[in-house]
Amino acid sequence: MLGLCSYKGPDSGEVYICLSPTAVAYHKSKDGCKGIQACTHQVIKVSKEDAIKKYKYRACKLCFR
Repeated sequence: MLGLCSYKGPDSGEVYICLSPTAVAYHKSKDGCKGIQACTHQVIKVSKEDAIKKYKYRACKLCFR
């Protein structure tokens, strides 16, 4: 019998965004990208779907090569 697992791996559908008025991209990691590290505003974790549909962000060209 297989148990249910709540593990969320690297492709869990969650991404990080900077809440700056000039931000345009979502990121894989809060610590692993120059783009998100340059953010001087609040950084939050959201679903990839929300990043695209609600915030109108695109994938970071550094994180998602």
